[in-house]
Amino acid sequence: MHPQLLGTLADQRRARLLAGADAHNLVATARRVPGAPRGESRGTWDMVWVDGAALHVRPVALDDVDRLERLFSRLSPRSVRLRFFSPIRRLSRPQLVRLAHVDHARREAIVAVHDDEIVAVARYDARDEPREAEVALTVEDAWQHRGFGSWLARRLTQIAVARGFETFVASILPENRAALGLVRALAPHASIRWNHGEYEASIPLAPAR
Repeated sequence: MHPQLLGTLADQRRARLLAGADAHNLVATARRVPGAPRGESRGTWDMVWVDGAALHVRPVALDDVDRLERLFSRLSPRSVRLRFFSPIRRLSRPQLVRLAHVDHARREAIVAVHDDEIVAVARYDARDEPREAEVALTVEDAWQHRGFGSWLARRLTQIAVARGFETFVASILPENRAALGLVRALAPHASIRWNHGEYEASIPLAPAR
C-alpha cells in the first residue's frame, strides 16, 4: 500500500489559492479533554466548520473499524486508485484493524467525523529513517474541493512536529496533479522527483505555530 496525498483541489493554481483562503472557509476551535498531554492529539478534538457543516476531528480509535470500512465503500474508484495505487474492491478486516490501531506516537491517524461517519482521514507512519514519516490523506468524494484537505494536512503536521518528526514523504501517481499542487501549496520547498512510474515527494515540516 503506497501512502500518498489525495488531492482535494483541481490543479496547482487552485491549490495555492485555496490554501491561502482556508482561514476564510474554515473555522476551527480546539477543545481539550482534561488530562490530555499538551501538544498531543490524544484527547484533543477540533471542531471544524466546512460550508456550514460541523466536522469533529479526533484521533482514530479501534472502534472506528466499521466506520473506516463504510468510508472506503463510499470512495469513488478513482479516489481508491489514487490512495491505494490499485483498483481494489474492499479492505480486509486485518487491513482495517491496522488502519484503526495506531500507537499515537510513531503511527498516528486523525479522522474527521460528520453525523457519526468518518469522512476524511490523515495519517502518518514512521519510517526507518529517523524523524521521517510516510503520510497519507483521504477525503471522501462528497467532501472534496472545499479546502478541508489542506487544513487536515496542516493539523497532522502540527502533531508530527510536536513529536519530533522533520519530514513527511509521499508517493503520488502521475495523474494525481491535484496532490502535487497540494504538496507545493503546503510546502513550496518540497522535493518532488520521478521514480519508477510515480512521484516521490519529500516534504519538510515547518514548526507548528
